[in-house]
Amino acid sequence: MPSMSNGIIADITAHIRRFGGDSTAWCVGTTRDWHNPVFDSRQNEDRDYDLICREAYTPAPARAVRDYFVTQCGTAPANDSSPDGKLVHAYKKPTLQVR
Repeated sequence: MPSMSNGIIADITAHIRRFGGDSTAWCVGTTRDWHNPVFDSRQNEDRDYDLICREAYTPAPARAVRDYFVTQCGTAPANDSSPDGKLVHAYKKPTLQVR
């Protein structure tokens, strides 16, 4: 992977450690723009602190970063990923709250 991808991987790994520790509790995906429903829903829930987004130069390294986290770290792939997106985002999976 190019150093660009390594930098994104390092940023996301540090973020996961800081806000959740276990990578299996996170989703990673790619998107084309900042108007992604994931971003809107995380902000509406006032939980945008667990969201991280980094921009790759092209979609290929963005997909490589997503694939690294899914295959090597056990994160879940985000359902809304765009194969031609160059933004890589990661967020903590929603937890069910029992009332």
